[in-house]
Amino acid sequence: MQSRHTTASTVSRYVARARGAAAVLTIAALAAVGTGSGAAAGIDPVKEALRAELGSGLVAKSFAVAPQAGETVVTVVEYYHAGLGHFFVTADPAEVANLDAGAFGGVWKRTGQTFGAWAMAGRPADSVPVCRFFGTDQYRANGTRIGPNSHFYTADPAECAYVKTAWPSIAASGVSYPAWTYESDAFAVKLASGGACPVGTEALYRAYNDGAGGDPNHRYVVDPRLLEGMPGWVFEGAVMCHPVAKTTLPFTVVGEIRGCDRPECRVPDAQGSGLGLVDVVMDLSVLALPTAATGGPGAKAWESYTIELPAGTQIININWGSGGPAAGGSYQDGVLVDDAKWEMPIWAQAPGTIKVMLSLYCLQQSRKPADTNATYELAGSVTDPGILAIVRLPRPRPIVNQSLTATATQFAIWEVTDGKGPLSAAQLDQLRKLYALPETDPEFVVIMTEFMTSLSVVGTGP
Repeated sequence: MQSRHTTASTVSRYVARARGAAAVLTIAALAAVGTGSGAAAGIDPVKEALRAELGSGLVAKSFAVAPQAGETVVTVVEYYHAGLGHFFVTADPAEVANLDAGAFGGVWKRTGQTFGAWAMAGRPADSVPVCRFFGTDQYRANGTRIGPNSHFYTADPAECAYVKTAWPSIAASGVSYPAWTYESDAFAVKLASGGACPVGTEALYRAYNDGAGGDPNHRYVVDPRLLEGMPGWVFEGAVMCHPVAKTTLPFTVVGEIRGCDRPECRVPDAQGSGLGLVDVVMDLSVLALPTAATGGPGAKAWESYTIELPAGTQIININWGSGGPAAGGSYQDGVLVDDAKWEMPIWAQAPGTIKVMLSLYCLQQSRKPADTNATYELAGSVTDPGILAIVRLPRPRPIVNQSLTATATQFAIWEVTDGKGPLSAAQLDQLRKLYALPETDPEFVVIMTEFMTSLSVVGTGP
């Protein structure tokens, strides 16, 4: 690992204002550990500028309102517990990751069924939250459990309000509890009007196990035929209207993937986030159009088609830029932290190409940013456990480009690749909190300071 590109003169002091309170915080993380400065010490001017400007960027952004996320369609995944005969659905990425990794003894298995829903952040104005309940885990004096060992979901506001207090029982402690404990608004859907789902949505159907085994359980699926062959289950019909799942189309890169560091190469609506050190542009072409496309614009005109790169995708430099290693022209590789999705204007585009732009996080702190002479290739998903731990942290909303959260994410990745290695459990917890908090929250500023000062790549870590 090369010496850190910082000097003592880069220590920055900034004022963080949030909710009317002012606090002066010192980011010692911008301090140097090197003894030299300038070209004689081999300092990369781009990285030096990044470090020097970070303090002023923090003061400007720490009390600025971060852009709100637009509508986001999430995937709700279905699992089955053979021992209980129960189904369970979740849109929580962390919960999905835990279940897929074998949590609870690996008894919950994917059924292969999924459906789309809206994330709560930025959900459509005419959508409603889906209340998630779990049977209350309290016990009566006779040892029986107050709530069922099951989850329940409802999009009916009246039903949600009712279930929050319904069927109370007295626990052994003498406290009264409802049968179901409200957990959260899990995701959002729309409701039918006049027996029909709104345009752009389709029905989600529900079946009930009729209390088999003493624990009520429901199943929610897009295809009602899956419920018809379930003996002992009561078909309850359509209960929600969810966004139609976007068909993800296979695609190929046409020509080169090139670095982009000049305004003239930029493309609107770049996907991904970062600090602008690994921005690339590429032309994509669909390999196979969906069958519906042959029907013309009138066939499922409301259906949305996408091309997608999943979080964790790596993009690798293949030519080291224009200068070559002798001139210090080594350019870092990049990693995508949030999924990148592009809408395909299927009727106007096929079978041509679309030009897209992708912003990624640097994988090597010691290398220079990408310029337009650097070329790249897609290289599958990252496998480094330290990077994967960051990518898999739950994020209620996508990270905003050039934000404080993006800054924390970039330095976290550099800590893994050029610093002491994988983040500690405490550092991962701090990053998780940063993802959950708005940047205007006073606590965000405090945690950001603590997190940055704990990193060895910034110069003050232990």
